[in-house]
Amino acid sequence: MKRLSVLLAAGAAALALASTVTAQPAAEGSPGALFAAGDFAAARAAYEAAAKASPNDAAALAGLARARLYDNRNDEAIALAQQALAAQPDNPVARQTLAVAQQRKASFGPDRFQVSGPAGEVAIPFAVTDPLPIVEVTVGGRKAEFLIDTGGPDIMVSADLVKELGLPIQGTTEGVFAGGARAQVQHTLVPQLEIGGIRIANVPAGVRPAAGAGIPGHRTDGVIGTGLLMHFLSTLDYCQGRLVLRPRSASAQFERAAAGANVVPMWLVGDHFIFARGQLKGGAEGAFLIDTGLAGGGVSAPKTTLDEAGVVIDPSRAGVGMGGGGPVTVIPFRAGASLGSLRVDDMQGFYSPSGDPSSVFPFKSKGLLSHGFFRRSRLTFDFDAMKLVTQACEVSARRA
Repeated sequence: MKRLSVLLAAGAAALALASTVTAQPAAEGSPGALFAAGDFAAARAAYEAAAKASPNDAAALAGLARARLYDNRNDEAIALAQQALAAQPDNPVARQTLAVAQQRKASFGPDRFQVSGPAGEVAIPFAVTDPLPIVEVTVGGRKAEFLIDTGGPDIMVSADLVKELGLPIQGTTEGVFAGGARAQVQHTLVPQLEIGGIRIANVPAGVRPAAGAGIPGHRTDGVIGTGLLMHFLSTLDYCQGRLVLRPRSASAQFERAAAGANVVPMWLVGDHFIFARGQLKGGAEGAFLIDTGLAGGGVSAPKTTLDEAGVVIDPSRAGVGMGGGGPVTVIPFRAGASLGSLRVDDMQGFYSPSGDPSSVFPFKSKGLLSHGFFRRSRLTFDFDAMKLVTQACEVSARRA
């Protein structure tokens, strides 16, 4: 079996899946069925109607609480979850929704992610853009290179860097990685990280087993994940090869300026998983994980999504890629996909017969869209408006 030049998405670790209560069978068209299908906007509307009709219905309140959590409206999620628990103290959806919403709020508390430095827009150049963007950061006074991967949690740091800086290990959890592989992940706290003149104190971090060597000429000592990016209005500008960080308070101004761009709703699941509704060419629309950490490809999908889209898999082309949980069997394929008006007609994809990491979610995920899909765009995550915005590089150039 050949070794493929691919670093699989979710290499940073799929952590804190505290909101992933197993979905129960639900009647077709019901709020639960809409949620299980990954149609979060329709599910939210249905839960709102059910809660209005029956204000003490614990299931409706819990479902609406989880919908608000996915909308990143954490205070509302907490209030609704507490109402559901008052009506039914052992409601699992309400309990786990409450825990995740409180965890998210804590990450913006006084003892985590304390941001200081330049108040406006900051652009950090990519050291390289392909196969994945790398930026320079300073950790504990030491310069290091970190990958950017929205499939990852807060940040990840290599065990070598943890040892060099003398960072204490604060606990261990289980991560779910490419191919469904599971592995133990240690945790620490980085006292200060600096990027582009922005200083961020008390940054929670997972620990990678070792420094990465998958990109020639670069030793990556860490990963910047969604947990850090969500503290800013963050843009992965593949057009100019840079990471742009703006204050989240710039959301309204940014959205006004983005008129005419490709703007789609996004949802935040668990502590860091970004979902948006897209489509594999030939298949039905559904929820895709927006995970930019798939080096060498733009899409990965389970067999059900590929079959639905008419994508034929050739097992004789199977090879081995490297995921966060170790080597994983992968089979390459070619397919097109769309997300709003962003369409890529032919790109490299990877299917893993080893397992589907998205099976941990309590709804149907169609797969993930990644680096190769967004490579000719500016990709912005607006966690205030809960919008994902893309602008094609050629359009950006004309406007400039």
